[in-house]
Amino acid sequence: MRISTIGSRMLACALGYALVVWLSTPPGFTAEQPFYSGKTVSIIAGFAPGGTIDIRARLFARHLSKYIPGNPSIVVQNTVGAGGLVAANHVFSVAKPDGLTLLHFPSSTVMNTFLTSSANVKYDIRQVPIIWLGSDSWLTVANPNTTGLKKAQDILKVGMPLRVGGSGVSSLRSIRPKLALELYGVEHTWVNGYKGSSDLLLAFEKGEIHMFEDPQDGYQANIQPREKSGTAAVLWQTGIIGTDESFTRSKLLPHVPNLDEVLPKEKKHGPRWEAWKAAVIPQAFQYSVGLHPGTPRDRMTTLSQAFAKMTQDPEFRADFEKALGEAPDPTTGEAADRIVKDGVKKLFEDYKAGVEYLRAMAQSK
Repeated sequence: MRISTIGSRMLACALGYALVVWLSTPPGFTAEQPFYSGKTVSIIAGFAPGGTIDIRARLFARHLSKYIPGNPSIVVQNTVGAGGLVAANHVFSVAKPDGLTLLHFPSSTVMNTFLTSSANVKYDIRQVPIIWLGSDSWLTVANPNTTGLKKAQDILKVGMPLRVGGSGVSSLRSIRPKLALELYGVEHTWVNGYKGSSDLLLAFEKGEIHMFEDPQDGYQANIQPREKSGTAAVLWQTGIIGTDESFTRSKLLPHVPNLDEVLPKEKKHGPRWEAWKAAVIPQAFQYSVGLHPGTPRDRMTTLSQAFAKMTQDPEFRADFEKALGEAPDPTTGEAADRIVKDGVKKLFEDYKAGVEYLRAMAQSK
């Protein structure tokens, strides 16, 4: 059977076009759409709207999509309950491990492993992939007008029982200032149940409590104006503890000493001091982003790289600093995951006596 001249020309053109397309196609090219194309990513914030966890989550939602191949929609969901435990249990054990659900959480999500009944914690923090984290030093603040405390050394001559405020017996912001007073050997009472910084500040101003702990990212808005008016004095900061057990001052607050620097040497021993070190370890990963342990590795990598690129975005950095008063200089990817895993390992293995002391405090009434 003979093929017509027109048919031969059409066939030749088709083959030629196919050859051109094949030659111009980059190696490894696939016609498949990126996994995240057309998808919605949920960032779960385990606390109420308006707090720093919620603020960061919304900054991520605003800037992250353009760095994820496929440019998915990103939404923030506030899942409140049990100091973030409800959200962590959901994301790390109930949500699908598909890379579409992330949790932005504070260090309490890690410490729940040690301070909360194991029956209530539905995840193993040692298995949770961490792709972004930020460190944070916390400040112990006193009212000099009602206590006479203007610096840490004044505690040794305080002439009254001190009322220490907190948000709950298992919260490190509650435990640490009380633990510090125990280390100093100062008489005090523990007043818990406040919902957060705003409630603690109000109680502080009303004289219900004499001292409490607040994060450094709240310093400019919450504490510094009160320092200038003489109604607040920062006694010490937690600082960040390194693997060599040395404490480093926050770069944002270089003028404020760590407790390690002001506590008399003879008081830095035994389970209480070990408990202090255990309570400061989580400040190296105070704010983190994690995924379900079953998330496919390629999606972990995609999200980790997106967070790293977003962090260098001038627009994101400007928005972050405006909202939180500090530059976003987090650790991302495998380095972030290693910091958390190393810290958790030390809590499980090196500071057992200190962790037991913290656990006993968290179970007290």
